[in-house]
Amino acid sequence: MLFDVNVAIDKVYRSDWGRIVATLIRLIGDFDLAEEVAQEAFAAAVDQWPVSGLPEFPRAWIIQTARHKAIDPIR
Repeated sequence: MLFDVNVAIDKVYRSDWGRIVATLIRLIGDFDLAEEVAQEAFAAAVDQWPVSGLPEFPRAWIIQTARHKAIDPIR
């Protein structure tokens, strides 16, 4: 299970990183912050997905998590 989750995270990272960051730039309006929170969201996925399981829509989970992580710096 852990191996499958790590493979899934790697796959999402490799295939969707650009789309994730582009979406976050549109939502947040700051390139550097978008990259930073995307990295934090992937780190959260590494911690949480092995415990909670792979979400139905991994890219959406990463984007939503990153969006939440961007709220405090924006304020």
